[in-house]
Amino acid sequence: MRIVVFLLMSLAVIFLTDAAEVTDEDINSPLVSYLLAKLQQLESKIMVRPNIRTTRQTTQKPTKPPVVADNKQCNCQPGVVTYVRWGNSTCPFGADTIYSGVVAGSAYGHEGAAVDPLCLPPNPQYLKSQSGYQNWVQLYGAEYQTGGTPLDHGHDRNVPCALCQAYGRTNKIMIPSRFECPPGWNTEYYGYLMAGYYDHKAATQFTCIDKSLEMIPGSGANTDGSLFYTVEAHCNHFIPCSDKELTCVVCTK
Repeated sequence: MRIVVFLLMSLAVIFLTDAAEVTDEDINSPLVSYLLAKLQQLESKIMVRPNIRTTRQTTQKPTKPPVVADNKQCNCQPGVVTYVRWGNSTCPFGADTIYSGVVAGSAYGHEGAAVDPLCLPPNPQYLKSQSGYQNWVQLYGAEYQTGGTPLDHGHDRNVPCALCQAYGRTNKIMIPSRFECPPGWNTEYYGYLMAGYYDHKAATQFTCIDKSLEMIPGSGANTDGSLFYTVEAHCNHFIPCSDKELTCVVCTK
């Protein structure tokens, strides 16, 4: 609208200044009178017309508050993971120890053995039971079999464990043959990869034993049971190999 007013005013000025002489008769001419009247009408409309932009802004629906992403502005923990620290009775800094226990598993010579070791709490609870061994599944304490290795001090000693709970994490991995976690991962603990002896009947699984190689106080008698040996990678089988004891690390993120 202001542009129209400007154009009309410009036309009036051009008309008036374009003449060689401007007389009272020119000013009072019908065309000039018409232009001036139009200018007054347009100006009055502009003065009373509401501000369209302001009106639209006030009639808009109120915007919703921004959605805050989970765990961005609160003190809550985004996740939690649990894991067993094999070979140590306490959990590392940043993790709670749910309980400390002893490692147990199937006997090394049993063909029907269960492969997974257990972190057995020190205070088991029982329901209805039958006294005497029924010889169904038998559980034995676990010992280090580390004689002749750099871990010889733990030979025939029984293995402790701890069930740990780490906050602010959602994933857990165990990496064999490494003692450092990938970038962006937290190191819970690291140590030596162990499993059952290759010529024993019982199947076992690879377990990451803490480097500290803690031992159950008072243990040391060669009672066997569930046995943990260090692992070495055999060469000529297209895997990274050496005659060194393999390491391992437990990582969370």
